[in-house]
Amino acid sequence: MAKIGLSDFRYGVATEASDGTITYATPKKPGKAISFNFDPTKSDASLYADDVLAEHDSSVTGGTCTMGIDREDPTTYAELLGHTTNEGEVVSNTNDIAPYVGLGRVATLLVDGAYKYRATFFAKVQFSEPSEENNTRGESVEFGTYELEGVVAVPVDGNWRKYKTFDTKAEAIAYLESCFGVKP
Repeated sequence: MAKIGLSDFRYGVATEASDGTITYATPKKPGKAISFNFDPTKSDASLYADDVLAEHDSSVTGGTCTMGIDREDPTTYAELLGHTTNEGEVVSNTNDIAPYVGLGRVATLLVDGAYKYRATFFAKVQFSEPSEENNTRGESVEFGTYELEGVVAVPVDGNWRKYKTFDTKAEAIAYLESCFGVKP
């Protein structure tokens, strides 16, 4: 199975009830997908008894993800980072708190000569302020893109990620949106 593409990011602001149940706002597309990386954090522990490995645990306790997109839409960035907007102006305040969001994407796969589409959904992600870099235009044009890094948290129910592979991209997108509670 070869990974050959990435598309269709979706995010929805999460609301967590006192019992840990999460609901999501209507999913939105933050921009066109450029890249995605997930680096899990694991609780890696080993127990030795009678001079041999008796137990081992390598549970995922969260992680970080980086989402690369083609544009910096002020409304999207403000929503993902907890900032305010007013007529296109984004105001970043030291007291802003980024909300938790559900985050999903579709990866295109090539399996035995046939295209497949894997939708992946992360239940609880909180993004942080991105670094900025700008360069002067030289003899050749270099495109710059935007990256947001987030912390992937484990919800109360323990289900931090889910994914499923489909034969069509439309099915993958419908599944992804259903993860936010959107009915087909």
